[in-house]
Amino acid sequence: LQWLPGRPEPERFADRAQALGWLDGERAGLVAAVQWAREERYAAMAVRLASCLAVYLEWRRSFDDWITVARAAREAAHRAGDHYREADAWNNLGSALAEAGRVEEAVDALTRARDLFRAAGDHHREGIAWDNLGSALQESGRAEEAIDAHTRALHRAAGDHHREADAWNNLGLALRRAGRAGEAVDAHTRARDLHQAAGDRHGEGIAWNNFGIALRQAGRVGEAVEAYGKALEIYREFEDWYRAGQALHNLAFAHEVAQRPSDARACWLQAADAYTRADAPTEATQARNSADRTDKNPGPTLHSTPLTP
Repeated sequence: LQWLPGRPEPERFADRAQALGWLDGERAGLVAAVQWAREERYAAMAVRLASCLAVYLEWRRSFDDWITVARAAREAAHRAGDHYREADAWNNLGSALAEAGRVEEAVDALTRARDLFRAAGDHHREGIAWDNLGSALQESGRAEEAIDAHTRALHRAAGDHHREADAWNNLGLALRRAGRAGEAVDAHTRARDLHQAAGDRHGEGIAWNNFGIALRQAGRVGEAVEAYGKALEIYREFEDWYRAGQALHNLAFAHEVAQRPSDARACWLQAADAYTRADAPTEATQARNSADRTDKNPGPTLHSTPLTP
């Protein structure tokens, strides 16, 4: 699911869509299998399985399942005294809790992950935990603390273009929340360029979306519309319909700012269709309502980058 140029190519599936299809069909069994972590003879394999499932469950927005498998892995790793795997599980649990809107619990979990990775001397993964912690701090309204966390993540990601790009992206979001739009534009430019250099097309789409938000806040609405369009093209390419809906949401908002209500309405209706394809009925309903009341929209949607070791 996260293959990038230069990595060994998977042999089991012909492409990413085929892998997603297999996981969709097997999800219930895989989540149930992780619960075997309670039995000592299966614990190590179940903990590894939980870690592998994190990327898929985040992609499909199956946050309850993600929380369930992360908790099972955390408990099993703790019983086994495996601090590295326990840190990994705390990191995944914190990311899942943040995505589910339980931000204070997420901050606690990610702080625990950071401390365990630091104690293990794994500075690279400590940086990943710092980055996820920064995203949770953003959601709890602690923008300045988030900026510090993402800056620390950047220092630990040196030489890893993929991780560095993610950290720049999340730092840009925190800077924007702190009202520092110009610096946010620069951060998202760095993230976009690094994702392009790493061949991470999906990550590039996330950077384009957030670049657009920073541009709009800086008053550069025309450039923001172009950036959102780039993000939307990539999300459609990956059939990432939830983020496509969010990019269309942001396009609609930009058109409203530019006083183009007909364009805004068209984007709201396309957003509703994308959300429907993503099985996100609440967001689809909100988008349809916004199409009828373009003066009452919830504002732009940010795309943070939850990371898994």
